[in-house]
Amino acid sequence: MRTRSLACLIAVALSAVAYVSALAASVGEDDMDVLLVDAKVVETGDQHISVIARTGVEHVIATDASDTHVTLKGERVELKSLHVGDIVTVELDAQNPLKFARRIRIDEQAGSAVASARH
Repeated sequence: MRTRSLACLIAVALSAVAYVSALAASVGEDDMDVLLVDAKVVETGDQHISVIARTGVEHVIATDASDTHVTLKGERVELKSLHVGDIVTVELDAQNPLKFARRIRIDEQAGSAVASARH
């Protein structure tokens, strides 16, 4: 009886270890609490932006013109260059209790290229 209980306990422990390992392996870059990848800007303001993440969840993120670094094509641009409809990657400040954007990278959109005329 004692060996059966011990075997059940070992089986439960191994299952838990396998589950936690699989769960940790499935976490991707976009699942981090401090990084929003390919989010769509739906609102901009003086002190905040609102984005919809790929998961469909809307996030309101605080910004500051002096502390938030915005880049477009590798060049630093002003915060007011961010427009509704832009696809962005937002790095949040992990130390700040509010959702505060440390860095915002404006991604190039596929629709922004000039289309060729068909004859």
